[in-house]
Amino acid sequence: MTNATISIPARDHTQRKKLTSFLVLFVVALLIGTFLRASLLVIYPFIVLFIVIFYRFRITPSFLILVALAGLSFAVSFFGGEFLKYKALSLFYMLPLLLILFCNVTPGRDNKTDHLSLYFTCLSIVALVNNVIGFIQIINNPHSDDSFVGIYSEFSVSINGLMLLNSMLFFYYSVNFIAGKKLVHLIPAIFFGASAILGFYGAGLIILLVAFVLAFFRFRIIAVIRTISIGVAALAIVVLAMYIVKPLVLEYNIANIKKFLDFNPETGARKVTSFYNYGISYPKDAKDFLLGSGPGTFNSRSAFMVGSPSYFQRAAFIKDEKQPYYFKNFAYSLWNESNTRRDLYQDGFRNQPFSSVLAFLGEYGLIFTFSFFMLYFMYYQQVARLFYTSAAKKEMFVPFRVFKFLIIFLPLLLLIDNYYEYPEVMIMFIVAIKFAHARIESLKLKTA
Repeated sequence: MTNATISIPARDHTQRKKLTSFLVLFVVALLIGTFLRASLLVIYPFIVLFIVIFYRFRITPSFLILVALAGLSFAVSFFGGEFLKYKALSLFYMLPLLLILFCNVTPGRDNKTDHLSLYFTCLSIVALVNNVIGFIQIINNPHSDDSFVGIYSEFSVSINGLMLLNSMLFFYYSVNFIAGKKLVHLIPAIFFGASAILGFYGAGLIILLVAFVLAFFRFRIIAVIRTISIGVAALAIVVLAMYIVKPLVLEYNIANIKKFLDFNPETGARKVTSFYNYGISYPKDAKDFLLGSGPGTFNSRSAFMVGSPSYFQRAAFIKDEKQPYYFKNFAYSLWNESNTRRDLYQDGFRNQPFSSVLAFLGEYGLIFTFSFFMLYFMYYQQVARLFYTSAAKKEMFVPFRVFKFLIIFLPLLLLIDNYYEYPEVMIMFIVAIKFAHARIESLKLKTA
């Protein structure tokens, strides 16, 4: 009788906790997966701070080190001019990223709430609505490459963000199917995989395949052969699907690849030229090379939001007529109203001089960039050790593969575009990383 009296309140408490978490995560899913993401232009830091406090994430030395290095870059950059709007906007995006990515989870042995599963359930509901509407939009407008929008809207990162959402869900349900061989996971995996392809984001599909393959990669001959075979088969399926549904999109992506391979700094792909411009400019100044020219002063989204008259015109109050040296001479010259005519296909991926990795190098410096990725790799190793030294590998299979997939996917995203300055994408990926880590920690404690 005593045991029953104690267990009922405990069970009720767990259910309330689970319901509260579901409601919080559903609101987060709406904010990052619908037209509501426009609000993140204002509330991004507050949302990140709320998530960190609500789920009791802890500040780590890694976060403090990177904030100190970013602060150093900010301080020394004043020797090259103020440009306060550029720097403030860049830090608006950088500081929340560092906080949520480099904080630590606080699992408990009695933690019965699987936040990872709850989070993907919420994302699935939002993505399902987007995709059903997206299929209708494609049927009504079959000749457009950008019609698969749903209620995600074309604001900011546009439909590329919806493709990334579907990619994440595709992997989650695929790895659950691999683990359990259940039809209930195979059907959504196929659905979200098809929806990702219909986003026609060539670069996104390529890094999806790379991350998918590497998430299962192990350094054994048989595993290498199997991994390569899966990768080739997956690539063939994507190419075939594009050929059947949108052959012109396939031709466009093949032309992009050829343009990348045939590099010319004057007439070649301007995304490659942006890296070339970094290489011929920053190493000439030791301070800028090592510590950066300052937040928002090179090729970041912040630089274009503030310094480009034609980009992001709806927020006139953040504009500045003065342009930082590196932005004006080595980034803005590659992307402005004179060379980005959409009707001539000059505004596509290959001509966009955007890359968060390049922005890190130029604006925050080599020391910050090296430290960021070194600490990031150390974080992966910390979680990987939990998995490989655990007696509960079977239970940890899904959360660890999700964790590894996202840990690989995220830096690839930072390489191909300025994704660190798209809050909806950063929140979407990093919250999943944290919940996968928390799930691994909880399972480790339960078997200790």
